[in-house]
Amino acid sequence: MKQQTFIMIKPDAVERGLVESILDIFKEAGYHIERSKEVLVDEKLILKHYEDVIKALNIDYFQGAILDLFLGKKVFAYVISKEGEHVIEDVRKLIGATDPAKADPKSIRGRFGIDAMSKSMAEKRMLRNLIHASDSLENAQKEIELWFGH
Repeated sequence: MKQQTFIMIKPDAVERGLVESILDIFKEAGYHIERSKEVLVDEKLILKHYEDVIKALNIDYFQGAILDLFLGKKVFAYVISKEGEHVIEDVRKLIGATDPAKADPKSIRGRFGIDAMSKSMAEKRMLRNLIHASDSLENAQKEIELWFGH
């Protein structure tokens, strides 16, 4: 059974020229790019994308930090797929822990990450962790709809 999920390569990875290196890791792991889109991020889109996280974390500076990191910047959105039943989990394992400082050294964040959660929180800014991946099939569908329209 083929499963698909959503990933977004964030501005910090784009600015560092890591897009192709990151995509190569997915391709080497057997993932296929079904759809891709270069997006110049606007406020409505990125706040909708992070809506649940903003509510869950309830950190006073978080919404502003998201806008500081994303607003007017370029990201790359992808729908990727692979045969199997655990695509969501496998993709998240491939990208590594949310905090690059704690990510497996073989993961994307472990290989390319240069930030740490403790540093970003102390500086009251968004963590620069290169890439977003959906955390459930339900969220993958929502995010694909949000970023691609259907």
